[in-house]
Amino acid sequence: MTVMNGTYNFPSLYFETTRRCNLRCKICMSGSNVPEIVDESTKNELTYDEIVEYILKGGKDVGASQIGFSGGEFLLREDALDIVSAATTMDYEVSILTNGLLIDEDLLVKLKEIAGKRLVISFGMNSVCDSKISEETRDVDHGGVIEAIDLCKELGIRVHGVVNVGKFNVRDIDDTFQWLEKRRMTFNRSPFVPRNSGKEYFEEMRFSKEDMEKHIHPALRRHFNGYISYTPFFLPMSVHDEVSGGKVCNVTVPQNPSVGCWVGTWLGISAEGDVSPCATMIDTLVAGNLRERSMRDIVEQSEIFRTVLDRNKLKGKCGRCRYKLTCGGCRAMAYYCTGDYMEEDPTCFFEPEDESTVSEHEEETIANFKRYWQLAAVAKRLHEM
Repeated sequence: MTVMNGTYNFPSLYFETTRRCNLRCKICMSGSNVPEIVDESTKNELTYDEIVEYILKGGKDVGASQIGFSGGEFLLREDALDIVSAATTMDYEVSILTNGLLIDEDLLVKLKEIAGKRLVISFGMNSVCDSKISEETRDVDHGGVIEAIDLCKELGIRVHGVVNVGKFNVRDIDDTFQWLEKRRMTFNRSPFVPRNSGKEYFEEMRFSKEDMEKHIHPALRRHFNGYISYTPFFLPMSVHDEVSGGKVCNVTVPQNPSVGCWVGTWLGISAEGDVSPCATMIDTLVAGNLRERSMRDIVEQSEIFRTVLDRNKLKGKCGRCRYKLTCGGCRAMAYYCTGDYMEEDPTCFFEPEDESTVSEHEEETIANFKRYWQLAAVAKRLHEM
């Protein structure tokens, strides 16, 4: 959908619950491990009827076709299957992000009966390397995740990996991506951020621009299945327009396909109905609440969305970068490191003088992007058969 005259298209929604499922780790991608916080938040969670009205129907009003459920552990909601059923009935593709502890054959069969080919089970992980198993990360349960992935594959359910990236796993990140790719799993990386239980570990655990240049970016470039969901992304906007068949954007944020930073492509929604342009900033960068304003009103009228959707307003080196529209820099890392979600990405190693500065990785990015586009189109046709 071409976005013009205030019409927005957000193909993906991300809704998280606060309910815990035996989270023994000190750090986690989202949600809190503090019982008092969880208990208080659970009391104020959106009800089933509110989720249908505000999120599912509201999402359709802004062009959403996919919804991801996470937390905490979404599957702990007593109405979880009913919510999945409602989403499927409304033609959403449903992704459930889980730590795998609740996954068994009976549950998967029920989910498959409800959602069919629209179902994706996403597994959060840090590393699959034995050397990284630690009481301080979610990897303590990685054996259960592997068993759950195998079970999904046996039942013909699509699987996806969400790799939380921080100082704790940058040296093994390539091995993890290889493991996922060998199993033909798509994946995306999510930066470790100071949400809830991760706040006191952020400065110690977050990756640096040196980690990005030496370990993370090379690994992401090598592994095709996670190709479009990372920054920095060195694709000229003219190439994106050429390959996608025309300028398809949310104001300035390219879609069809989305690349680089996904802020401006998806909406993050908290258990209590707060809406953010990124799921990793739900707690602190809130544009509005669905109990008070409609989804459309929030994305069209809030200052946060008006600003973040215009990448011409980016600051520092992101603002003068040749790739600011296709990459955008990680808005979450900019926000958590500087307090300004439009500041330059502090984890980016590219140092452009102005928009004429070309990255040494541009040609490789163009070639891989075109290849990705071709293979993704084939995969989509096969999935629809």
